Amino acid sequence: MSNPSRAFYTSSNGDRWLVVKVGERDEIFVRHEPNRASGGQPSEVDIETFMARGPGSPEGEALIDLLDQLRTEQDRASMEKPGGR
Repeated sequence: MSNPSRAFYTSSNGDRWLVVKVGERDEIFVRHEPNRASGGQPSEVDIETFMARGPGSPEGEALIDLLDQLRTEQDRASMEKPGGR
């Protein structure tokens, strides 16, 4: 079974970063998938640790943008419901 994910950044060398839901409690992590040429293995880390590593990095900024976008979508959806804000 695969975990739901959403890509939020791809570097110029082909590395990818995704937000993934993992486990029965749908915990959210950041997955780094290195490019094939590097031979590295995908890794997952919680969002807090990811942001502590480099909040000003391009992938850190992309995650902030994604979280802002998701918050806006959630706010818009709650306003569209009857009895919403």
